[in-house]
Amino acid sequence: MHSVEVIPVGTLKRRLGGHELLLVEPGQSVRELLAALGVRSRSVVVIVNGSGVTKSYVLEAGDRVRLLPLIGGG
Repeated sequence: MHSVEVIPVGTLKRRLGGHELLLVEPGQSVRELLAALGVRSRSVVVIVNGSGVTKSYVLEAGDRVRLLPLIGGG
């Protein structure tokens, strides 16, 4: 596999057109991916291959990325 699987969860799935799975090219950082998708980096937790990563993590071919929206409240 030469792409990165991106799985938006919850409200992010609806916000990204209802897609269960997006395929993107490797080589970009998580921050760049979020910007390209129009997702604010502070509003999401990113899990790559089952582990939390920083926004500077560079995506590699075969990575599986889950985007989880942060829940705010008060």
